[in-house]
Amino acid sequence: MNRIDDQLGRLFRAAVRPDTDAAVPPFGMEARVLAAWREAAQAPDGFWDMRLLVRGLMVATALMALSLWPAMQSQSGNPASDYQELADSTVQVDNAP
Repeated sequence: MNRIDDQLGRLFRAAVRPDTDAAVPPFGMEARVLAAWREAAQAPDGFWDMRLLVRGLMVATALMALSLWPAMQSQSGNPASDYQELADSTVQVDNAP
């Protein structure tokens, strides 16, 4: 057998044998660990809670859509809108080298 097969065989043999020498935790440790876990689960979240960030993202998206609505409406009705004319008038073409 090669080295990998030997290691795999040892692993399988170890998995078949039950480990009766497993250390037993002290008497009150399980209760303390479960109590700490429950307390941590009920602790209030910090300021940067994921729900707060998602709500902020939704509000920012709504504000952006509301602020862009007039510009999109004026361009859809008139292809040569005031915004486009203003942008075209401020760009100066200079053909000089």
